[in-house]
Formats: sequence, structure tokens, C-alpha cells
Amino acid sequence: MECERCHAMMLEEAFEDVRADSWNIGFHGWRCPVCGNVLDPVILENRAVLSRVMGSGARRRHNAQAL
Repeated sequence: MECERCHAMMLEEAFEDVRADSWNIGFHGWRCPVCGNVLDPVILENRAVLSRVMGSGARRRHNAQAL
């Protein structure tokens, strides 16, 4: 996988989300060793949802409001 920001090769990595409560959540993602960009399945899914929403006309409404 190539980094969207700097185009370096991203490395697969195991991440741990340590919270103040008792939840300790681990997940796999990709990290760029050059710029630090991180991607994980949640980020990719959120981008896909946003892309579908924006493609359904929300982009046109948003742009019209900006004018």
C-alpha cells in the first residue's frame, strides 16, 4: 500500500488503543514511516461512506451553500 500523502510504502502494524477505562482495544492498520500517516479499517470505511454520501448530491448542496 502506498501513502496518500507522501507516496512512501506503508507498513502494516498492530495498534493498541489504551483508554483510561478498562477497555484495551487492539487493531491492525497501516502506518507510513516517513510522514506518520495512519490508516485502519475504520478510517477506510468512514471515507467510503463519505464518498457515497457526497456522491449522492450532498456535494452539490454543500457547494451551493458556500456561494
